[in-house]
Amino acid sequence: MSGILKMRRWHKLLAPWFALILFVIAFTGAVTQATAILDAPPAKSVASVGGKAGRAGMPKEEKRTALGAWNHWFKKLHSGESLGPVGIALNLAGGLALLFFAGSGVWMYLTMWLKRRRGRRLRAA
Repeated sequence: MSGILKMRRWHKLLAPWFALILFVIAFTGAVTQATAILDAPPAKSVASVGGKAGRAGMPKEEKRTALGAWNHWFKKLHSGESLGPVGIALNLAGGLALLFFAGSGVWMYLTMWLKRRRGRRLRAA
């Protein structure tokens, strides 16, 4: 069996298992960015920040807006933290699967391209 057929078999075997994980990672990443953009806080003056110093001379932690709370929740879901060690492991597996699919996809494409190129050269000769 040629290498390209073996790689296709791996793609068929792994793709359904990782499709949902990769979709969740992509969706939560997009929502995290969108909520961060939409929840831009208004600019504060330096005088108002300096007057509200905490115990250690640091500014007080501000409360999150409703959109900021959603952003925080989606970040925890995106990173896998919300599901504990299992979520982090799934997130890592999703990242590794994405690397595998990208790398093997390029490899399969190059293999097919080289095979076609060789075929054209043989027919032209």
